This record gives sequence, structure tokens and C-alpha cells, in this order.
Amino acid sequence: MSGGMLHATRDDDLRSGFIAVVGRPNVGKSTLVNRLVGRKVSITSPRPQTTRGPVRGVRNGPGYQAVFVDTPGSQKPRDTLRARMQQQVLDSLSESDVILFLLDASQAAEVGRGDRYVAGLVANTDTPAIACVNKVDLLPRREDALPIVDSVRGLADWKDVFLLSATDGLNVEPLMDEVAGMLPPGPQYFPEDAVTDYPESLILAEYVREKALNVLRDEVPHAVAVEVEDVERKENVTVVYAVIHVERGTQRMIVLGKGGKTIKLIGTEARRDVERLLGTRIYLDLKVRVTPGWRSDPKFLERLGL
Repeated sequence: MSGGMLHATRDDDLRSGFIAVVGRPNVGKSTLVNRLVGRKVSITSPRPQTTRGPVRGVRNGPGYQAVFVDTPGSQKPRDTLRARMQQQVLDSLSESDVILFLLDASQAAEVGRGDRYVAGLVANTDTPAIACVNKVDLLPRREDALPIVDSVRGLADWKDVFLLSATDGLNVEPLMDEVAGMLPPGPQYFPEDAVTDYPESLILAEYVREKALNVLRDEVPHAVAVEVEDVERKENVTVVYAVIHVERGTQRMIVLGKGGKTIKLIGTEARRDVERLLGTRIYLDLKVRVTPGWRSDPKFLERLGL
């Protein structure tokens, strides 16, 4: 994963490495990465398949630098976009020093077929892995997670199995302590103040897409892509020109909403996050464009950084 490194300075006392966070869609990977890093580096949404590309979040601690790789939800691909997402998962597994395998404790009392599929991918690597049974805060009693813990133990040679709540922070710091102890001696890949290596334009696009997913609910989530075309910094305001791409004209009407009400809401909510990120007043110039079949267009996916 050295292609995107910012810095790699040698420190003989430092442990460092990449931690792939994997699991099927909607098990809480992005929420866990944000919690571990201590800042929002990955967007979150109740919609499955929110994360489309690997996002790296950096945590510096005493004697270590941990780079968490938030991967797309792993599932069998049905189009070019999902095929690329799945390949990114496989690449992250092969290039990591530690793997965190997440499951959702609130969904079932035992490991399902999708979880078994991802666990099989993990088991086929030689990388040390920890199983994390997430969302235990949603269970009536914490001991209700014990059957799924027993079920997951037999899927691979885990270094440990953790009960977690990424939302509440339950057992996240003990997990971090264990991960830090598993990192090999290595260089400082990123400066001390870095929290992600994601380009600014892609972060801005993801913030807009997050708000679009949350506002639109189940109507057009997977047909939505966001592209930031330009960022213009003026004396008192930063102007962000962004386009929401959809695949059909009917979807464009849904995103716009009656009298432009929906697109205005998306822009208002996205602007708050973008202002916090850039630390400046934002004007968000947001348009909606029909781009038929974009999920199967390799050149367009490359423009989106996928």
C-alpha cells in the first residue's frame, strides 16, 4: 500500500502498519474506524454499501502509528462498481498487517452465510485477525451475544474475539490496545497530525453523498454518485461546485424534490459538515445530472476515485 504514502520516516522504536476493517455490508465498519481514529474520516448511513472505496484513517499513539482501512461491504459483485469494490476488499486483505472482521450481533444469534463468506476470505490469508461482534448495545442483554461468539470462534484462527459497540465506544479502546501490540516494527507513514490520506475533493464528495443517502432513504441510494468538479477559495467564502449523478430522469426528479426542496435540504446538511472540515464559510453549488449506466462505466468510476 505504499503508493499513496505521504511520508515514511524511520523510527526504530515505532510499531506501525495497516489494519483492514472488513465485513459484510452495514455491520458498522465506518463507525468503528471513525471511533478508533477519533475523527470522522468515513461517511456513515443506515443504507448498506455506503462505503464504495477504501478510506484510510490514521491514529498515532505511544510508540505506534495505526492506519485503519475502511473497506466496502463484502459481497458477490453484480456490476462493474461492485466488482471494483470487492477487488478493493481483496487488495486490502492481502496488503494489511492486521485484520478486523466485523459482525452485527443484533441481526442473528449465529453467523450467517454472508458473514461466513467474508470470514472465509480472512481465513485464506496469513494475516493475524481479530473478530469483532459489533452492535451489542442493540441487544436486550449483553450475554445474548454469546451464541454468535461461539459460532464465530470456529470460522478462523482468531487472535481474539471482542464484543463491541462502535457507536457507544464499548471495548473500543481495549481493542485498540490489542491491535497496537500486534503491529510490526515499521516507519511513520504519515505526519503526526494526519487523520486520513483521502483527497479533499473526494472527502467533500462523500460528505454530500452521505447527506443524499440519509435524505433520500430507500428511493435511489445506489444510483447516486457525487463528483466535486471544482473548489474555489475566495476571501470570505469557499465555493464548492458539486454534481449529484443519477442514472434516470425519474431519479433526478426525486433528488430535486418538489420545488427543489430535497436538493436544498441535502445541500444545507452537507454544508455544515464541509464547513467543519474546511474551517471556512461554504457556498455549495449543487446540481443534479443524469448519467445513464455510470455504475458499469470504468472511466466514470475512475473519475470518482473508484
